[in-house]
Amino acid sequence: MARAPLAAPFFAREPMSYRSTMVDEHAENRGAAPDATAIAAAHAIYTPFMLSFYDRLVHGLSNRFAWRCPTERIIGLYRDNLSSRHLEAGVGTGFFIDRANPVGFEELTLLDINRHCLARSAQRLARYHPLLCETNLLAPIASELPPADSIGITYVLHCLPGRMAEKLMAIDYLRPVRNKGSVLFGATILGRGIEPNAAARSLLRLYNAKGVFNNLDDDLAGLSEGLKARFGRVEIETIGCVALFRAR
Repeated sequence: MARAPLAAPFFAREPMSYRSTMVDEHAENRGAAPDATAIAAAHAIYTPFMLSFYDRLVHGLSNRFAWRCPTERIIGLYRDNLSSRHLEAGVGTGFFIDRANPVGFEELTLLDINRHCLARSAQRLARYHPLLCETNLLAPIASELPPADSIGITYVLHCLPGRMAEKLMAIDYLRPVRNKGSVLFGATILGRGIEPNAAARSLLRLYNAKGVFNNLDDDLAGLSEGLKARFGRVEIETIGCVALFRAR
């Protein structure tokens, strides 16, 4: 069901294109729908209040002290892989694109199920005039969206419900908007096959209990096998609890 445009205060200075592509639950060929309750729990935490300190909490503290992956390494991943026609799947606050600070885009598309994340990112990235799309990444998306030469999906997979094979269906749903030869890149926090410190163990237990994370069974092998089944060239690097990946 189509929804009204995002709240005006975020768009008063820079007009934004917005469209909703939430797919009807009876849409043809959608297949088995993921657990709607689990999907809602995974993104319900991202309220305007929480997003006001998200960057300090996650990129300032958790990355350094719990996940042990310097935020600058992920920013570098963006600097190395952003194209002029980019699509960001799961936008957070727009932090990584903002910090990578590209000169400009021919087309920047922001996808997220959470309107607050879209609004926050749109405000932050207003200089690029992004197209906003409210959509569930575990369902078909609008094929009329502009095709992308690069797709970022960072700190998204560990939030999605299901096992890794089910989470990676999000990449399959993005196929209609991928140009030939496009690069997909991002990062995810693993739950198995890592050596978490006390802070990481505490956060993994807490976030999984709350349904914010769904990654206790996520491991490097599942991520690697899933990406290699979909792409001809896959590069993965683990830093602390985080897997950084790039695939073509």
